Amino acid sequence: MNDDSTKNDDESLFMAEMAGVKPLKPDNRVKLKKKPAKPPRVRAPDEHSFAIDDVFSMAEMVEECPEILSFSRSGLQHNVLKKLRAGKHPVEHVVDLHGLTIDEARVELLEFLGECEAAGIRHALVIHGKGFRSKDKPVIKPMVNRWLRQVNNVLAFHSAQPKDGGSGALYVLLKAHP
Repeated sequence: MNDDSTKNDDESLFMAEMAGVKPLKPDNRVKLKKKPAKPPRVRAPDEHSFAIDDVFSMAEMVEECPEILSFSRSGLQHNVLKKLRAGKHPVEHVVDLHGLTIDEARVELLEFLGECEAAGIRHALVIHGKGFRSKDKPVIKPMVNRWLRQVNNVLAFHSAQPKDGGSGALYVLLKAHP
């Protein structure tokens, strides 16, 4: 058999298989969300409305915590909390703490909250991880749970939807600042 006849057979076989197939329209493409722009780092600890020694103590013991984390201050509207749990608020800023030590996570979270406050960010995502690399139990997750509850600027938080990290991340709702 010569190469021309094989080529023609392959081409005609392919064309027969493709009969009736319509090309996809350009609007059928997957639309990717753009990552939120990272606000500039602002390091002015005196301007924060929380104190590093009071809230982010390095001497705290790691404690047990539930799979799904949820917290809200009294007075928040039910609809706001429902949207937070469902991940309906657009995430404006993200910090990834998993893989860090407690001390590193403490510093990183403090800087992150300062950036959010300085930039007027209301909706943030804190990735703490699930603790799979920890020996016995999660280490960063329970600390983040404790730290965020003590920060007055944090109005509420809830474990994220699977698309945003599930029980390894938190949606955080922060107070509005002028």
